[in-house]
Amino acid sequence: MTMTSQARVSTDIDDEGMDDLVTACRILVNEGILDAFGHVTVRSAKNPDVFLMPRAMPPALVTKDDVLELNVADSQPIDPQGRRVNGERYIHGEIYKARPDVMSVIHSHSQAVIPLSLTKYKMRPVVAQAGFLPLESPTFEIREARGSGRGMQVTDGKRGAALARALGYNPAALMRGHGNVVVGRSVKEATVYAAYVDINARMQTRAMLLSTDIVTMNDAELFTPEEFDINRPWQHLKQKAIGGAENADVDRSQFGLEQTQASR
Repeated sequence: MTMTSQARVSTDIDDEGMDDLVTACRILVNEGILDAFGHVTVRSAKNPDVFLMPRAMPPALVTKDDVLELNVADSQPIDPQGRRVNGERYIHGEIYKARPDVMSVIHSHSQAVIPLSLTKYKMRPVVAQAGFLPLESPTFEIREARGSGRGMQVTDGKRGAALARALGYNPAALMRGHGNVVVGRSVKEATVYAAYVDINARMQTRAMLLSTDIVTMNDAELFTPEEFDINRPWQHLKQKAIGGAENADVDRSQFGLEQTQASR
């Protein structure tokens, strides 16, 4: 079997993940979170040592045909098919390498988040839907990983590994002057988390315009993934971004948590 046919087989198996990846790009562009240089990836459902990432291009234009397979081990494409790959693929590969639990990684240049990465103030959960965040989110400092090189982009494995260490087992990490990374157990989860990281940052900075002494969430107010209905915001964001007949037949029985229902 040739390398090209191997990629084609895996792509067929990972079809749903690629559909969600493309939808995630549409959603996050529509929400003003992804700009021309942001990117979304998903770990292969067939092979956890492979992740799927669009070629180097604006996320607003991404289709399934633009998605390439890359090895987690070195963040290199299995078969680029003559296409240019994203220079910051190491963000994704090194996080997947360090976090077996992560199935999707999103890197954005959220304009709401960047101001918090530039100050002594940590990003803290302040809105109920951001209760997946820790009490303080870490900030990655590229100067501690760059060495003698130049630039703020994560364009090699060393920088990517340093970012993965800064992220730790958190769902998000800020990148000083650059943006943030958000991870999830699925593309849907990572996308919804990225949207609420952006909202949380906006609400936190707006509150701090009134007073730096703000009330943030405490440990008892945070939630686990099982306590959050990820389908509800995913479908809401998808409808906003895509709408039309594609969402007309959405399964309305998928919403709501079992533990919130009255016992019978």
